[in-house]
Amino acid sequence: RRAAARFFLRISMMKRTLPALLLFSTLPTLAAEPVTSPWKNIPLGDAATLSFDGSLRERYEWTDQRDLSGGRDDTFMQRLLIGARLDYGDDFGAYVQLGSSLATPRDRGRKPTDEDHAYLGQGYVDLKLPTAYGLGTLRAGRQEIALGSLHLMGTRDGPNVRRSFDAIRASWAKDKNRLDAFIGHPVTLKTGSFDDDTDNSQKVWGLYGTTPLAALASSLDLYTFGFEDSDAHYAQLSGQERRYTVGARIFGAAQGFDWDNEAAWQFGSAEQRDIRAWSASAHAGYRMSDWRWQPRFGGKIGIASGDKNGHDGQLNTFNAMYPKLPYLTENGLVAPANLIAIHPSVTITPWQTLAIDFSWDALWRQRREDAFYLGPMRPVKGSAQGSRFIGNQYQVETIWTPRSDLQFKVAYVYFDVGHSLQQHAGLKNMNFILAQGTYSF
Repeated sequence: RRAAARFFLRISMMKRTLPALLLFSTLPTLAAEPVTSPWKNIPLGDAATLSFDGSLRERYEWTDQRDLSGGRDDTFMQRLLIGARLDYGDDFGAYVQLGSSLATPRDRGRKPTDEDHAYLGQGYVDLKLPTAYGLGTLRAGRQEIALGSLHLMGTRDGPNVRRSFDAIRASWAKDKNRLDAFIGHPVTLKTGSFDDDTDNSQKVWGLYGTTPLAALASSLDLYTFGFEDSDAHYAQLSGQERRYTVGARIFGAAQGFDWDNEAAWQFGSAEQRDIRAWSASAHAGYRMSDWRWQPRFGGKIGIASGDKNGHDGQLNTFNAMYPKLPYLTENGLVAPANLIAIHPSVTITPWQTLAIDFSWDALWRQRREDAFYLGPMRPVKGSAQGSRFIGNQYQVETIWTPRSDLQFKVAYVYFDVGHSLQQHAGLKNMNFILAQGTYSF
């Protein structure tokens, strides 16, 4: 009876998404680029304009071991976002984005980000101050906050419901210089209609600046963040934490090379322990423009500190707060905490609209005494022992963008769990398959 119920629920979901599937089946036949949208910059008077935007994403996920130990799991997800922006002169703007995220039931239970029937994705007002010294903007309301490399403040685009904050944000921009200051709380997701609210158990604030370094063909980011969580979870403790982060990033591209390097230091307190944590990453690549299919050979090395001693009065586990998800591969498994990751990759472009990426992750725990953390920040029971080696991840990802408003993605990931985690934490090797199509306007 349970199997039959799940089957009819899936059929019901497919009926609801059939129009979207028909849309995706016909769009690839439209080879020409879309003309200028009639939904942008609609004049409403002498000083007011109205613009609309939106996206429809259909996504299917399948795995034979959810979270490396949960057994077979799959789901079909649909996310619809519709937004409208009103600008009045140079001084005022407002934006509202409504969303609907639906998903078929999972065999192992839904994830918190799978479903939200109807919700306010974003809703804010902008007060703008244009001057000869740059443009100042004060933004208040529900909004997404994406900064820098997205390692610490990023979107949650992989899951079915994106991340947003109830926040106040002030910014100043001139040429390629920009400075942002913000304070806010993340949004708590609920599965009903327009019932999401502010998550007062967490708070984040920060200052983020970027400026060009023309002599180095690069840009420099400098930042500081504050973060509070009344219900943090680590292998060594659970409870309240107050954490501060200072960091720097240098990135750029020249003559076929690209690079992105970043380092951060964290301090504060958690349950009467002093926080002393850090992270560092180095990304670089080179594209062979004269070769067939223009391959790009890239490599990433990332280290996020772990706790070195559960009884020394310190917490050394790095907390990336709100990182980009997925972080390493499309399965979105690994959290950037107590982690050493080596990530070589090769990307080929058989034709202009198609890119195929082959990548490999070799993973270790930075400290043997700390746990292996699944995303977003979940210590795996029994993993704080044995070998530091976590395992290997292998990914093949294909992205086809036939038009600027249409993208298809297919990915396969295999996670080969190390023997120590199999023995002590009961983790198992995992296959993961993703198929996704997105239409945006």
